[in-house]
Amino acid sequence: MRKFPWFVGLIATVGCGALSDAFTAHPDVVVRVDDTELTVGRFAELLVLGQPLPLTPAVADELARHWVNVTALAGRSASGDSLMDTTTVLESMWLEKRQSLLSVFHGEMFADRDPVTPEAVDSAYRVGDMRLLAHVLRRVTPESTAEEKGQQLAMALRLRDGLTSDTSWEEANEENEDETARANNGSLGIVKRGQTVPRFENAAYALAPGELSNVVETEFGYHIIYRPLLDEVRETYTAYLQEEVSAQLDSAYGEQLLEAKAVEVRPTAPAAVREIAGAPARSLESSQVLATYDGGRFTTGQLARWLLYIPATTYEQLLAAPDDQISNFTRQFVLQELLWEQADRAGVEMTDSLYSVIERKYREGLQGVWDVVGIWPDSLATLGATPTDREAIARNRVDGYFAAIAARRIPLRPILPFLAERLRREVKWEIFPAGIDAALELAARLRAVTARPQQPPADRNQP
Repeated sequence: MRKFPWFVGLIATVGCGALSDAFTAHPDVVVRVDDTELTVGRFAELLVLGQPLPLTPAVADELARHWVNVTALAGRSASGDSLMDTTTVLESMWLEKRQSLLSVFHGEMFADRDPVTPEAVDSAYRVGDMRLLAHVLRRVTPESTAEEKGQQLAMALRLRDGLTSDTSWEEANEENEDETARANNGSLGIVKRGQTVPRFENAAYALAPGELSNVVETEFGYHIIYRPLLDEVRETYTAYLQEEVSAQLDSAYGEQLLEAKAVEVRPTAPAAVREIAGAPARSLESSQVLATYDGGRFTTGQLARWLLYIPATTYEQLLAAPDDQISNFTRQFVLQELLWEQADRAGVEMTDSLYSVIERKYREGLQGVWDVVGIWPDSLATLGATPTDREAIARNRVDGYFAAIAARRIPLRPILPFLAERLRREVKWEIFPAGIDAALELAARLRAVTARPQQPPADRNQP
């Protein structure tokens, strides 16, 4: 694999001594996929290039696992496999498949659910616990000067005066500095109590339908709030209300199902969830029981499949959450499994239209990785005359991709979680903890050397 020349001398200087104790089995290898290896030296180079990448086992392990996934994908691309067969698509899009079929099941199950009546819409709009609101904002920030604030207030007052005379709402909205609201003609959608800052909420909830507020000052700036007449937004409000009612009924149904199936989350579940939250891929095969219910159990392996789709910020929240919140979190995933069992027993099947949507999303995700790494199967086929040639080209491009990630030239592009799982099953791969430790120690030494201030050259004219 390609080296960065200026590292070679440094590695020779700092890569001995204490490191030799770690060089036992597979002394210079961090990770291997079939016959392709990532060495300690090269991995340390990537970690050092990736400043300020934290030199921690968790970060190194994640990078090594991504190398396994991309290397395995590159091997399939070099062999000419597009990975577009139906089995691979549906297995890789596990969550999307489930959501699509559950949506069909939900529609069939509640097809006879009564719609919200016009009378209910009228009543709900008058009460106003869920309000459709629009606003025009002239923004200020903590850094805004008194002069800037005065200019924004004056502009807001002019807009408000115009709205009471000859300025249309559409014209005023052109001066809206809330870009999201401006794109929707100033609409904020449904706003419930507690969702906005107190000054905004107090002014908004004092409005009758069709009324315009005075200029309202909050920490975000100066607002002009409008509560539209029901006739202006009846269709939109009815849809929101129907969704809200359906969500409440769904929640009630879910609680009844959990109770009917005697779902019990084990006392050890919160600790187990925290343990797997940071690296769910390691627990996919785990059979540790988190919860039980009539006729089944819910394991850490099942939860890990869900966690692979959850943003990293949720992991951090899980680690800090109290036990009762984690138990409730676990119950919601048990509920998803119970609903899936019901859909399966009801015989809900994949249709051509559902599959086409799933396949398009899958293709976009797969091609995104091919693009950024440069391993399109068709492209490799034209560049290499033999499988060996194509594999060599693919390996070089994987190496270049990781160098670009480390140097912050491109972001890491993850492979779809369950495509990655499938790829790993089809190769022989191993991550060597001793290699990870050696690479981290070497990277720390390299960083220390490269961070030292350079001494000015000696003045030969000085005695």
